[in-house]
Amino acid sequence: MNNGQLKYVSNKNIDDEKWDRCIANAENSRVYAFCWFLERAARSWDALIWGDYEFVMPITLNRKWGITYLYQPTFCQQLGIFPTPPESIQQEFAQFLYKKFRFIQIQITQQIHLQRYPGFQTFEKTNLVLPLIAPYNEISSQYSINTKRNIVKAKKENVTVLKGLNPADFINAKKMADPVKSDPKTFETLEKIIAFSLTESTGIIYTAYTQQNELCSAAFFLHSGNRVVYLSAFSTEEGKQCSAMHLIVDEFIREYSGSGALLDFEGSSLEGVARFYKGFGSLTETYYQLKLNRLPFPVSLLKK
Repeated sequence: MNNGQLKYVSNKNIDDEKWDRCIANAENSRVYAFCWFLERAARSWDALIWGDYEFVMPITLNRKWGITYLYQPTFCQQLGIFPTPPESIQQEFAQFLYKKFRFIQIQITQQIHLQRYPGFQTFEKTNLVLPLIAPYNEISSQYSINTKRNIVKAKKENVTVLKGLNPADFINAKKMADPVKSDPKTFETLEKIIAFSLTESTGIIYTAYTQQNELCSAAFFLHSGNRVVYLSAFSTEEGKQCSAMHLIVDEFIREYSGSGALLDFEGSSLEGVARFYKGFGSLTETYYQLKLNRLPFPVSLLKK
């Protein structure tokens, strides 16, 4: 038993100030776990809180077929427990989740002791990050040959990189360039995140324009502590042809090199996208997906 240390707290009873302080001070802090981000990204969320906000875990909720379950919200690559607790406390969290929910599919930070999650399926996932500690010349010397070639190409095409774009304009341009035609709610969520972060000066949009002064690429970066997340980006067909996104990322690295920041590309299961990130010399960082399916038959088959 946890002797009353671990409590399930509904959203309305969460102390936002204590929560955000816990997230900010955690060694595994992620922007996705702050109140402002969860309020915009999650359909609904409550919390598991240990003691007086010593360890916290967002409980991101969805409901289907009359069943409430845990899911991973869009734009929240990884959540979990903040900061990383001792194994015994991790086990308390895991046991609570196992007993309370019949279906869980979430992604959590790498500081996890898998043996403390019996009954859960665990899957290793790959993130890609680039430390911006060294000077630009040193970092750029580690770019792949292909990446260097694409940067040269963009410059020859007279692509210009600037900073600043209205959130609505970013979203509209991204919609036009979206090959899979994402759910409108996804764009609404993204616009809310961008708008708030620009107001708070934690977000920044880099844009690329063709020689004819047409917007062809843009990337939204989100700062949190020393980590900067490459949260969303797009390129038009012309932007792809002139390698504009290579130049955007290169300009970002040029500006932040030597700052000690960590550029978080968020990784990708798409081979081409992952290759793009790796081309800048990024390093592998592991995180995990946790799955639990105790749904009754035949509903359990539908959620496999």
